[in-house]
Amino acid sequence: MQAPVQIPPFLRGDVEGVPLVVSVWLRNLEEVEEIVAKWASDLSPEGFWWVPAPGTNPIGGLVRHIGGSSYRLMLRGTGQEVPEAIRIRPAEEMAPTGRDPQEVLAQFAEDMAKTKAALRTLRMGDLERVVKFVQYETKAAYILDHIAGHALQHAGQIITTRKLWDAHQT
Repeated sequence: MQAPVQIPPFLRGDVEGVPLVVSVWLRNLEEVEEIVAKWASDLSPEGFWWVPAPGTNPIGGLVRHIGGSSYRLMLRGTGQEVPEAIRIRPAEEMAPTGRDPQEVLAQFAEDMAKTKAALRTLRMGDLERVVKFVQYETKAAYILDHIAGHALQHAGQIITTRKLWDAHQT
């Protein structure tokens, strides 16, 4: 018996109650979450933190970075300060830690839930507001749009790294 075909997020239609562009971002983040669930959730600690080559990142580090950076970008895009406790350089965030994969996945889920909840509150006027990002100023929409694009880029790396891990095991 075949598993039922799941409709991909980009074909699921509008998220009710939010502007169209926010709906698109939320659907893209659903896709990221589904990629993480499919390609990272069943890995052993060894596979989760495996680094395939110098200059590459482990799946666990990518999962940490997607969640953490999405939340930080949401804070910046909504004009909030990023608390010192969660300011971290990407290289540090993606470095292997050996932390239990389920703890990392739970933190990822929490960060994504907070990010999506904040996005759901946005109205069109919020997207036009000029916000500061480091030394730059831009409309909030540009920073908020980067959340999904950035997360999808790293989700692709998770898929590739998982395929390399699987090949490494044979």
